[in-house]
Amino acid sequence: MRLLAAIQPPHVTQAILDCLELPSRAPPTAPAVPDAEEWASDFDAAL
Repeated sequence: MRLLAAIQPPHVTQAILDCLELPSRAPPTAPAVPDAEEWASDFDAAL
């Protein structure tokens, strides 16, 4: 990967992305793994 540009300060980056109608906020995060109980019930159902 090559770094093409670094845009500072962050409000400038947000303005550019908003102007291009691209998301300027990071997507919401979710847990990487489901709850242990949910995983166990899914596993049992598959058997």
